[in-house]
Amino acid sequence: MLEYFYKYTDIETAEAILTSQSFRYSSPLKFNDPFDIQHELLPSFDLSDFPVATMSIIEMYVKNDLPIPNAEDGFGKAILILREGAKTQGYKKEKIEAITYPLLGHLMGEINHAIEGLNKSWKISMRESRVFCVTENNDNLLMWAHYAKDHTGVVFQLATLTEEDNILSAARKVNYEKKPIGFYSLDDLIKWTLFDIEPDFSKLLYTSYAHQKSKHWEYESEWRVVDMCQYKNKSKLHVDYKFVPHQLANIFFGCKADPKMIEHLSSLAKAINPLVGIYQSMKKPLEYALDFNKI
Repeated sequence: MLEYFYKYTDIETAEAILTSQSFRYSSPLKFNDPFDIQHELLPSFDLSDFPVATMSIIEMYVKNDLPIPNAEDGFGKAILILREGAKTQGYKKEKIEAITYPLLGHLMGEINHAIEGLNKSWKISMRESRVFCVTENNDNLLMWAHYAKDHTGVVFQLATLTEEDNILSAARKVNYEKKPIGFYSLDDLIKWTLFDIEPDFSKLLYTSYAHQKSKHWEYESEWRVVDMCQYKNKSKLHVDYKFVPHQLANIFFGCKADPKMIEHLSSLAKAINPLVGIYQSMKKPLEYALDFNKI
């Protein structure tokens, strides 16, 4: 866990934060990226391939003396019986397929039903969860431009306060991937169907999904607190959490921040924590980088 995190914001939001001494945790439905959590959970394969692919695995195990992962019951036991029969009577493919395909078709229906149920739960979680996003650094030029309104805004440095069990100490690092999390792979489903080898259920937890974004956002080095609490007023799609005064470590104003707002917000910050450091960014000569001067 990092000792400090940073929160980029525009100058108006910074004023609201300091006036209320609170940060806003928002529903993913308010995020600017429509792929961020707001993604339907889908199989990573064509579900219609499931019966044929599963049948080919059954045939492979029946025709070869491969170790069966679970021969105690279910399909594993049936494969063992078919294997013994094939040794004396040959592999009767059409007969086996006539029995097996209806069973696999029924399982496909159950899989579809499970996916529909998961997506319904997903949509409820998106509306009811609240997420607070922070980052590892305060000198990212893109984030100053995007989130601090063209370098006119503010970056707050926040102490994690792990020893005080502060909510920020529950932050988890965001993973950046090329593709979103999908429903189980074809291989996972076949193993689960035939041999009762359960997939990694944690992959489908909402909290796992809430900590993954596209690699396009990797520059943000983001961490998140995901709050799954149930709120009475769910129409607002946000909740405001107070922060303790000594959590406010430093404030960094953008190089284009309004001097009057710097003075005003510095006064608000000092009223919360007299020890807070006040800085303003400056463009480094001959570099695409920032310096921070204490003011």
